[in-house]
Amino acid sequence: FRLHANNDVLDAFTCVSSAGRQHNVRWSRRLRPRIDDLDCGPFSVEIIEGLRTMRTRCTDNVYEITFDLRWEGFAAPYNEDRLISIINGRLHSDRSNYDQCCNVTGWMEFDGRRIEVGGWTGVRDHSWGIGNNTGGLRSSAIAPAPQASAPPGLRQWCVFRLPDKVVFWQFHHSASGRYEKFESHCMYAYDDDRPSFSYRSIAHDAVWVHVDGLPVRRLASSTISLTRPDGGVERYLVETISDPVYLQGGGYFGGYHDGLGRGVYRGDDHGEGDVWDVSHPVVAHEPSGRLRLQRDSWAETWGRCTSLDDPTQTGTGHLECVVVGPYPGFGN
Repeated sequence: FRLHANNDVLDAFTCVSSAGRQHNVRWSRRLRPRIDDLDCGPFSVEIIEGLRTMRTRCTDNVYEITFDLRWEGFAAPYNEDRLISIINGRLHSDRSNYDQCCNVTGWMEFDGRRIEVGGWTGVRDHSWGIGNNTGGLRSSAIAPAPQASAPPGLRQWCVFRLPDKVVFWQFHHSASGRYEKFESHCMYAYDDDRPSFSYRSIAHDAVWVHVDGLPVRRLASSTISLTRPDGGVERYLVETISDPVYLQGGGYFGGYHDGLGRGVYRGDDHGEGDVWDVSHPVVAHEPSGRLRLQRDSWAETWGRCTSLDDPTQTGTGHLECVVVGPYPGFGN
């Protein structure tokens, strides 16, 4: 659900990945004069208590994806470090981002199935500011950077809810073995008086999915070691437990049928949908052939996180692990 003030557009999407199929629905509308109304097509958000409780709903529609979900904050949201990017003397992005684990209840229906949602873990990832991939394909309208930036290698971004706390980390691990863009935080549940803290360092060891005996750029599991401020080390086993969700199905990376991505005016009220084959670990197939899929291995997954020192400390959460550019075991 995203507001694009300068383009006078509000858009929204829902992606559901199950049994090797990804169901996508995308909507957009003119933003003004209803700039304060949190709805787009059949999709709506109701803020019940700021930063604590909200409700997301999708009413009956021709794409047959509907839901009514209530999100109760489990711990306070964590505001990531501000991200500012300047390319060729031009402000490319200036973005803030907060993450929050929630208890989710309600129901959802898709593909002729109804699923009762009780006590699920959900993750909110809320960003605002100037985005770097929105409002049309700027790469065709602006001067390129004089020198291309190096790809990040492996990128991992995780938010896991454990029984009494939420653990967040993100890092880039370059082809040379350096940890870059590291950030991590531990947040305790709302009724826990222990103060939150940031970890000092991270180390990881990845196990990859194999296809025909060869590794592909999809994480099977990872061992993560986080060093606390007191010098103690917390070790976690992270495992992928879901099908991938390719966010291009929601409009990222030149998504939508016109290939122009999010934030583009498509009329006062627009909706479209499709179903992709995502049964292959790293390749998505868009059956109409209308859209050129990009970043084939860039997908979101759901993961399980288990403490290797205390197996009772286990839970689930949002797991993003992608390999972009050269990295040990993979080519360019």
